[in-house]
Amino acid sequence: MFSDKRSKRVVLVAHCILNHNARIDTCAYFPGAMPEIVEAIMEAGVGIVQMPCPELQCLGLDRRGRIVDGEDIGIREALLGKERACTEKLARLVVRDVTEYQKQGFEVVGVIGNDGSPACGVDYTHYLGTGYEPGTGGFMVVLQEEFKKAGIDLPFVATLDHEWDERLPRIKELVAKKK
Repeated sequence: MFSDKRSKRVVLVAHCILNHNARIDTCAYFPGAMPEIVEAIMEAGVGIVQMPCPELQCLGLDRRGRIVDGEDIGIREALLGKERACTEKLARLVVRDVTEYQKQGFEVVGVIGNDGSPACGVDYTHYLGTGYEPGTGGFMVVLQEEFKKAGIDLPFVATLDHEWDERLPRIKELVAKKK
């Protein structure tokens, strides 16, 4: 099956890497996609699966000031708390896609997140009140939990908007054809 020119290799990519228009106000570093990241994936012949943006889907485009009971709870906190059901639903959609690709013999090479994001950070995330700290974004936490339940083991790497050039080798290594 699938005997055409496709590589049968895909990578899951955080939504904002392909669409900075989904970012919260003042946090877009690019007019659209992060070109060097996209080019590296394309050069490797890997298909790009854009994951849903949990911040946009669960909290809306204008998501500053998530007030719950009179208190700003922060984006990461909302995705793991009040909006957890929405976050879990989106993660399960990603798991469904990965399962289908794998069932059809495709290689899912991994997940590319965006460090600093309160949703899609892998090694660093944004916490309300403290800013960027080591840790995992809310969506990535839930996605890893859902992958574990489904028996899916994928590597996670991340870019960082203002350090994309330093992170590019990690992404190239992830999408490189394994021998």
